[in-house]
Amino acid sequence: MKKRAISTVILLSMLAACVSCGGTSEEVKDTTDAVSDDATSGDEVTTEDPRFAIKEELPEKDYGGDKIRFFFRWAGVPDLWCADMYSESLTGEVVNDAVYNRNRKVSERFGVYFTQIKSSDNDAYTDGTKAILAGEDAYDMIFPHGQGAFHTYAYQGLLLDYNTDLPYVDLDKPWWDQDARKSFELNGKLFVVTGDISYLSLAETECMLFNKKLFDDLGEEYPYELVRSGNWTFDEFKRLVEEGTKDLNGNGEQKPEDDQYGLVTSMYCMPCNVITTTGGRIVDKDESGDPVVTIYTERTEKAMNDYFRLFYSDACYLEGSRRYDGSSKDYDARKIFSDGRALFFDGLLTEVNDMRDMNDDYGFLPVPKYDETCEKYYTKVDAGNHMPCIPKTSSDPERTSIILEALAAEGYRTVIPAYYEVALQRKYTRDTESADMLDIIKDGRVFDIGYYFLGDSLCVVGYDMAVAGKDNFASICASKVPGVEKRIKKVMETYGK
Repeated sequence: MKKRAISTVILLSMLAACVSCGGTSEEVKDTTDAVSDDATSGDEVTTEDPRFAIKEELPEKDYGGDKIRFFFRWAGVPDLWCADMYSESLTGEVVNDAVYNRNRKVSERFGVYFTQIKSSDNDAYTDGTKAILAGEDAYDMIFPHGQGAFHTYAYQGLLLDYNTDLPYVDLDKPWWDQDARKSFELNGKLFVVTGDISYLSLAETECMLFNKKLFDDLGEEYPYELVRSGNWTFDEFKRLVEEGTKDLNGNGEQKPEDDQYGLVTSMYCMPCNVITTTGGRIVDKDESGDPVVTIYTERTEKAMNDYFRLFYSDACYLEGSRRYDGSSKDYDARKIFSDGRALFFDGLLTEVNDMRDMNDDYGFLPVPKYDETCEKYYTKVDAGNHMPCIPKTSSDPERTSIILEALAAEGYRTVIPAYYEVALQRKYTRDTESADMLDIIKDGRVFDIGYYFLGDSLCVVGYDMAVAGKDNFASICASKVPGVEKRIKKVMETYGK
């Protein structure tokens, strides 16, 4: 695999992807000490890394110890939803330490320090909105769930506009995601966007793992060359899934406790990603930039029908909804794969950590294209990722924009390389080809405004079909699209005005 240089100091600043935020509304000051020369790990930085050649255009400022207050949602699991932005100390874990050092560098550069404020309940939005509605300058940056960023904050007019109110945020820089920027701008307003400021924009991306031993047992070639040639499609995927299914105990029944499946996934993963794999979206933009419902076409109907016939067969195991603590009322799809009883696992990059103790070798793949006409291997980014939002009550938007831009730029240069190149490519993957696959997965990420905000009841149509056990995509769209179109019209009449 291609080895990119990453400083040992940089590596130590990266924050663990699963460190969480506490359970009460409290503020914690960052009291981390300076990084010593021997408290480093990883490769030496060289000038060969092109990320370091791209600089942010920021003035020299010293804010004399000002606090930068991060507001995080509380999900009932310690540190689950703040690890991408905040770390209290070096731990030796690559991604955790990268976030720590990223924050420390920005802190020293501009004379600020970072604090975390944790919501007092599992909703997280009550605390955040109360302060803004009361006109209080309580937080500098809010990091809500992706859908909550729109429904709770942006739609109520509680946020500053990235386009006009944050003068030092340069959205043309590579650390801001351009698909999210284009998709999330409504009425010329961009209240919500994301990028390399949070590694969750990558970690919450849907991808696929495959079991190499089972491929070898079947005498099948690994699909890497199919991916590179653009021929990794649903038809080939379906063939392999069906071939990889076995009734191991010979009792004539497929049971997740005992048997082997061609595909295991959850109802919130692959069923909700089918539209994206066709190159379609729930809601897209017309030539004027206005949102339009695009979920239903003859192509998407055919794709949904093809996929759901596979989902409903004995070749696939669909796990029901899973809680953040990992519990589920159903048998864990991840365990089936890690036990070596599934050819494919479809899930989020964050779930790769669950496979680290797996005995069988595995590899990464993008979710297959529906057919060869797709330009890329498109895949959705789940709304669980963070969307940095700036409250309209901010007393110093200029300062906030400077710190925001600096954090995003350092995230691009150090945190994302740590998460992507070190944590994924070197630690979890077990071959050089998987590293190439991750490049392809990253390139095909889609931030669908229909999934995050405007799709309403259509945003989880795949999940609804999985629960119902019916191939009723056309009838669902016929019944729900008119209502969603009316809602979009209503939203656009007031959004940002």
